[in-house]
Amino acid sequence: MAIRSLLTLASAALLLAGPSTALKWPAHKPTAKQTAAKFLDKRQYFPANATDVKTITSPTNVTIRYKMPGEAGVCETTPGVNSYAGYIDMAPNVHMFFWFFESRNDPANDPLTLWLNGGPGSDSLIGLFQELGPCRITEDLKSVINPYSWNNVSNMLFLSQPVGTGFSYQEEGIGSFDAYTGAFLNTSQANATGRYPTLDPIDLGTIDTTDLAAEAAWHVMQGFLSALPSLDAKVGCPKEFNLWTESYGGHYGPAFWNHFYQQNLLIVNDTIPGYALNFNSLGIGNGIIDEMIQVSYYPEFAINNTYGIKAYNDTVYSYAKFANYMFNGCLNQIDLCRSAAAGINGGLVNNDQTFTYAATSNPDLDVACQEAADMCRDNVESPYYFYGERGVYDIRHPYNDVTPPTYFVDYLNLPDVQNALGVNLNYTDANNDIYWAFQSTGDFIYTNFIEDLEMILASGVRVSLYYGDADYICNWFGGQAISLALAQFAATGYQPLMYDGVEYGEVRQYGNFSFTRVYESGHEVPYYQPQAALAVFNRTLNHFNVADGTMPVTANLTSSGPANATHTAPFVALPPTGSASFAAWSSSVIASYSSLDNEPPSPTG
Repeated sequence: MAIRSLLTLASAALLLAGPSTALKWPAHKPTAKQTAAKFLDKRQYFPANATDVKTITSPTNVTIRYKMPGEAGVCETTPGVNSYAGYIDMAPNVHMFFWFFESRNDPANDPLTLWLNGGPGSDSLIGLFQELGPCRITEDLKSVINPYSWNNVSNMLFLSQPVGTGFSYQEEGIGSFDAYTGAFLNTSQANATGRYPTLDPIDLGTIDTTDLAAEAAWHVMQGFLSALPSLDAKVGCPKEFNLWTESYGGHYGPAFWNHFYQQNLLIVNDTIPGYALNFNSLGIGNGIIDEMIQVSYYPEFAINNTYGIKAYNDTVYSYAKFANYMFNGCLNQIDLCRSAAAGINGGLVNNDQTFTYAATSNPDLDVACQEAADMCRDNVESPYYFYGERGVYDIRHPYNDVTPPTYFVDYLNLPDVQNALGVNLNYTDANNDIYWAFQSTGDFIYTNFIEDLEMILASGVRVSLYYGDADYICNWFGGQAISLALAQFAATGYQPLMYDGVEYGEVRQYGNFSFTRVYESGHEVPYYQPQAALAVFNRTLNHFNVADGTMPVTANLTSSGPANATHTAPFVALPPTGSASFAAWSSSVIASYSSLDNEPPSPTG
């Protein structure tokens, strides 16, 4: 048995959030339990049914219920730019919430990009409101335009997935959330505070692996694309499709893309009906892609980061390193998980690197892989949370971080906003029941995702990895190691990431593949460095080199420069802990990041 922390339960509740592992989630990235606590502190609130909802049926017999929230002043209010939000009803027990924004530039000809946050169980509206969507929410719950929104250059689709995340639901339930586990409780278990999404039992349809989530998302995408012409949108049949994601999206992105690609081949070959996609790019921000490669960089980043911060002492560092390399430690248990898959008939394919459904559906494999995930998280990653006092998503900040602010959660629980979106559910930005479902299968440890990346690159698709260099939970040391594990990338060198005459980071690029370290940025890069994030996105979509956008991408494009990204920043002390002093510091931090949105994007980006 692995060494287990006495705080396993609390530790596991923090995985990737917003991707998602610590004693608790930081204040800026609450779990479902923390969001639910807000409702427990307030009077009961049961949203009314939305009015004037339009319903259409697609050619594939998928029902879509929608409204146009921009007409009510919700989020995208740029003149002439339409937005659509509501539900894609895939089955009687599958109702997926979507929010689609036309491009501000040329919706009829611009590409389509699907954005997904991580978790698992974290809603993609986190990315919409805190990062790259058309609007930001102020402290007084007003919607203001984001000039660096990615719909400047692309039509953008946000999905609340897997089903049960955000406003998506299998069933609707009156109830509340357990104050400790974050699990949903019905009225026979606790006093009701509102109406929330509920999940079917796992054997009846709850999604508990990335591969199952990919299959579900493909069907949702097909339903959406088939209905798109009926929405009266200005969008034609998109010429190019892009998938960009974050954090646990290091699993979602490669697996979703691979599944989408395989299904697309069947459509192109007339094997199955459907709407073919022209694949263009995959982007992953601060992603956890392969635990075997990335886990060793948790203790290294904790004490050897480029901010001169030593988050814990040498004793804790030695313990985390020992737990990683010891017999029956983290790396050994990952090997055992993978060996268990090899022992199942047909459990591994692609040179014994990729888990199949025969493996992931086997309960014995679930036990082995969950054991490995627990060992790594509790003893290699989590000592930082116990002893570091530093931010999970930004090592420069305290553990109880204030950035990005979560005003959007309260905004989405305003009755007029809910009516504008066509929903009748209380909003939470994370569903811990989904997290626990994924946790129970060991999905975190599966090997598939770096293999998927290699296949994606071989197909000619552009892949951009970008990492904020202050993030701990998905730190850039581990992301860089992933990039160097892929073919021919080690021969490249770092070049400055330039935008409008300012250096925002460092980039290595070989052909269609790039790795970007973004300076002075936490986990959600588009929040901390909106200019740089939009530049990386725009250049990737339009086939220009990521460093400065001046060179078209060719198969042998090779960045030149130092082999190591050596930029350092001054040591950052923790802010004062007194309530008044801390509040003042919090306000100044939020104001400083808000000021980044004041200047419009440069046309040269």
